[in-house]
Amino acid sequence: MKNSDIEGGVSITLLPSNSPEIIFEYKALAPNWRLWNDFKKKKISEKKFIIEYQSMLNELNSKHVIEHLNFLTGGLEPILMCNCAKTKFCHRHLVADWLEKESGLIIKELNFPDLVRKDGYLVKQKNPSLFPE
Repeated sequence: MKNSDIEGGVSITLLPSNSPEIIFEYKALAPNWRLWNDFKKKKISEKKFIIEYQSMLNELNSKHVIEHLNFLTGGLEPILMCNCAKTKFCHRHLVADWLEKESGLIIKELNFPDLVRKDGYLVKQKNPSLFPE
């Protein structure tokens, strides 16, 4: 993805974005430092991270988060950004799932609209079949 294509990019990490084009930040959606550090140092599992991070998200009001993101980007569509690779576990996918569940919005992955989120990962969508293997 070209950085110039990201007009409404909002970093949701504790550290500033690596891209100078990403000028918006919304730290309320970043995992706290202890949680992130414990996960990176493998002191906690992905499952434990998800549970604790979900608890953090549930303390927020999703309606207010969406309003803040829209205000922050000044009418541009907010695009949640972080530094994780698309194939790796990422809190951004957990945020998108939480916002969808809480608000009823449909949040597609930019440039990968056919992938779905599952437990912090992007995965290929399986088409249902009448003929199981």
